[in-house]
Amino acid sequence: MISLLRADDRLVHGLVAVSWTNQLHPDILLVANDHAANDAMTKMTMKLAKPAGVTLGIKDLSSAAKILNNPKYAHKKIFVVTINIKDALTLKQSVKAINKVNVGTAGIHYKDGISVLPQVKMTKDEFNCASQLNNLGVEVFAQVNPTAESLNFAGIAKAFNQ
Repeated sequence: MISLLRADDRLVHGLVAVSWTNQLHPDILLVANDHAANDAMTKMTMKLAKPAGVTLGIKDLSSAAKILNNPKYAHKKIFVVTINIKDALTLKQSVKAINKVNVGTAGIHYKDGISVLPQVKMTKDEFNCASQLNNLGVEVFAQVNPTAESLNFAGIAKAFNQ
């Protein structure tokens, strides 16, 4: 069962490793990112940040989709992290079980992004991807951490004057 997919340009860091995993209690933290899956230094860094008691998987998008579609993992709670909303959409297009996408601190460093929350920025392209996810029936929301303010898709759309 996929508990949540979070788009976060820092992938595994304090908020993901502590706040979100403590909230979701996943069996598996699955990083779905082509670069991270093929970069030894990135993998090592994320393994150091991995929370105790949670299995960490770092896979390219295609391999992550295979895992998420594998019935062998259906009884496991899986928390998926992608680096951006485009990758979240790519996964959703091949994984029907993705029902919630959290737009996290992705894009905080964008100079051309629109602030939808104080620590969450999105570009127009990312908003378009979020719109496609929303149209596919996915609950899309922006939230930095589980106890912070949450903004639903209608609120995100309002930030883009939609």
